[in-house]
Amino acid sequence: MSNVLLAKQPILSGDQTIYGYELLYRSQAAFDKFNGDLATVEVMINAFLNIGIDQLAGSNPVFINFTENLIHHDVISRFAPSDIVIELLEDIPLTEELKKRICSLSSDGYRIALDDVTPELFREWHEAEMIKYLTFIKIDFLSTSDKEERKMIAEMVRAHYPHVLLLAEKVETIEEFQEARHSGYHLFQGYFFMKPKVMETFEIPSYYLTYVQLIQQIEHRDFDLQKIAKIIQNDLSLSYKLLKLINSPAYRRNNRINSIERAVVLLGQTEIKKWLYVLALRDSMQHSQMQGIDALVKSSYYRAKMCENLAEVIAPQLSQEAFLIGYFSQLPVILRQPLERLIEALSLDELIETALKGKPSLLTDIYQLAVAYERVNWMKIDQLTDKLSLNNEKVYDAYHEANAWLLELFR
Repeated sequence: MSNVLLAKQPILSGDQTIYGYELLYRSQAAFDKFNGDLATVEVMINAFLNIGIDQLAGSNPVFINFTENLIHHDVISRFAPSDIVIELLEDIPLTEELKKRICSLSSDGYRIALDDVTPELFREWHEAEMIKYLTFIKIDFLSTSDKEERKMIAEMVRAHYPHVLLLAEKVETIEEFQEARHSGYHLFQGYFFMKPKVMETFEIPSYYLTYVQLIQQIEHRDFDLQKIAKIIQNDLSLSYKLLKLINSPAYRRNNRINSIERAVVLLGQTEIKKWLYVLALRDSMQHSQMQGIDALVKSSYYRAKMCENLAEVIAPQLSQEAFLIGYFSQLPVILRQPLERLIEALSLDELIETALKGKPSLLTDIYQLAVAYERVNWMKIDQLTDKLSLNNEKVYDAYHEANAWLLELFR
């Protein structure tokens, strides 16, 4: 589990209402070697996937810095023109290739901002007839300290490009704000209004999400080997491990197996299950610094199988959901995150969510009985077996089978 950091700074209109936000890269590493391409990608992933753009900006646009490399990358097309403003850094050379790219992005509806514009940079873009493709021009009030220069840029923009919005950034005093307003600037950003606010959330490790996908497929009643193979093929590490396993001496193959789909078919549902559970356990242990992580993960597996066994007796149609409730039950402790955040991140089925939250339901009772047996809480066991109309022998059989399965799994 890793924490995700991102900063946002509001961009305000003249009446100081929020127009949008600039998103800024932040790292937990004190001495990170800065990589502009990586920073931009991290900002986009964190904003749109990990934190959520609605939570960050509501319906307001977000300004994202793009490097020379990324401006030419297809990654931009993954985002709607209404969601982002492409902010071009001032040090990107105005090449013929960049001109074509800007024309293309503009025709696709993307708004483009040119950052840290000086009189020289304005003149270069004006002579190249490229300012007409811009929506915003940003002037840094900290680095462009000459008031006359700032005023001159504003006058040239108003005279030649009335459609372009002037954005005064790094405004730090009331005097600078008043100057910018009087000079015709439309938008304002800087410490005078608000410092960048660091947003923090979490990211579920990609290995865990892959296992969740696979386990949900494997536990499905209509087990589909082709779907399993497709998920594994999308993960280089899992593909390598599977081919290594199927070609190991333990499986005594005469010919090497080089196809993921073939490997999945040869292993079959039972072996694939066992293999995935063990890998998930090992990776959880490797990625966590928590003491006793192995016991917690094994507890998840016991609960999963116990819930499944009980559901097979009471409501067989719910056995898949029952398994997943047990499997996910220790996840908040293992990943050290609140249950609500994990439920949202994993998009869990409503039946599973209800039981994990302890709300009244048949699956909640099944899960609580599995936990009561694990904790040897006889009062709770008696209460729930009566409620579920189960006899003690059937519950003990379910418990015994779950423990036998667990021992076999980690043998």
